[in-house]
Amino acid sequence: MSIPASLLKKLVQIPIFQGLTVPEAAEFFEVALEQTIEKGRTVFREGDEGDALYVILSGEVSITKKSVELATLSTHAVVGEMSLVSPGDTRSATALAKTDIAVLKIPSKRVQKLIKGDHLASLKVVANLAQVMAQRLGAINDRLVSGDSKKKPEAKKEELAEFAGILNRWSF
Repeated sequence: MSIPASLLKKLVQIPIFQGLTVPEAAEFFEVALEQTIEKGRTVFREGDEGDALYVILSGEVSITKKSVELATLSTHAVVGEMSLVSPGDTRSATALAKTDIAVLKIPSKRVQKLIKGDHLASLKVVANLAQVMAQRLGAINDRLVSGDSKKKPEAKKEELAEFAGILNRWSF
């Protein structure tokens, strides 16, 4: 798929794609498929096979786990990123279109082929992903250690909002 240079310049600002040159991004996004998904439709469900990463080009996506909303992601956020490092594993959450959305779907199997071929752009993406996932894991570990089961519902909502902020760091 050929992506306009103006969009590529925006995409390389997203943390997972940071460090890619525009030509590298163009090569990486050749495997992408552009899709539109109507409001209320599911992008993927918790428990589904993780087969792709999605870059939200427009609109909003709700991320839920066991029917609890964890975050709302919007334009230039990334969802389903774990499928790039662990293709075939099951999705840990559900992604639902809160509005009509346009996305770039990047199939994880095609990215895995690029990685196995020492494709520089895909290796940069995986390195960026590892850094962000390490930060998320650290935040989760801190929360587990300092967790207080007697917290008021308002405090729990604040913590959830804080965690949603961590998830949203994929966007710019």
